[in-house]
Amino acid sequence: MPAVSSVPKELYLSSSLKDLNKKTEVKPEKISIKNYVQSAMKIFKTAEECRLDRDEEKAYVLYMKYVTVYNLIKKRPDFKQQQDYVHSMLGPTNIRKAIEEAERLSESLKLRYEEAEVRKKLEEKDRQEEEQLQKQKRQEAEREDSGTSAKSSLANVLDSKDKTQKINGENSEKKETTEKGSITAKELYTMMMDKNISLIIMDARRMQDYQDSRISDSLSVPEEAISPGVTANWIEANLPDDSKDKWMKRGNVDYVVLLDWFSSTKDLQLGTTLRSLKDALFKVSKFPC
Repeated sequence: MPAVSSVPKELYLSSSLKDLNKKTEVKPEKISIKNYVQSAMKIFKTAEECRLDRDEEKAYVLYMKYVTVYNLIKKRPDFKQQQDYVHSMLGPTNIRKAIEEAERLSESLKLRYEEAEVRKKLEEKDRQEEEQLQKQKRQEAEREDSGTSAKSSLANVLDSKDKTQKINGENSEKKETTEKGSITAKELYTMMMDKNISLIIMDARRMQDYQDSRISDSLSVPEEAISPGVTANWIEANLPDDSKDKWMKRGNVDYVVLLDWFSSTKDLQLGTTLRSLKDALFKVSKFPC
């Protein structure tokens, strides 16, 4: 006699009891009752072996097929003539056991299918949460890279004077200005990173200098387009095409920052590039600078 397995086999035939029942169907055939009986006996024997092997799905399918074949035999027109033969071969015990085992297995399988479905949903939820977490990490890394790049670019432009003024191989130190109307490179970087602050950075260096190095998202208002007494409209007409959209938005931001290579607030004398640009802007409307 086969040994009884202690652990049910993994589900493999179906994902629900409804789908599994489709595998229990038996189509009527034009064969003799004797052939039907022999087929039923083989089905029952195999069902018992699967039950002992704890293959609940296959055992359930075979028990249900046995019951179906038994009912097909009883519905045959020649059943009454061979009723004694059928009962002697199949007997009432086997059909009763097949029905009882099928009912027991259906309850067990229904519960296992439900547990498998819940487990599948939880695994899918965990997978989606892990993907979301990885996505957030990538976005944070990209923001950090972007911030580092912007800060580096800002340092390259605004601190160029410090980098070029060398005495005997040593950099001359320049104190960061905190004069009214001006900001330091660090303060500008903080403003750029603040989502609650909107600003436009106008780079008034020569076009070639802007193309060589510039702050991210700044717009070029080239020195070549600025002269004492010019108007905002005249400057706009001489702007590079890729600067015009941002130029038109200058009245809708919190701050407009003007910069060139070295100027500070105290350098904004009449006739200088930044002073001429500032005067042109203020002739139309007051913008915070």
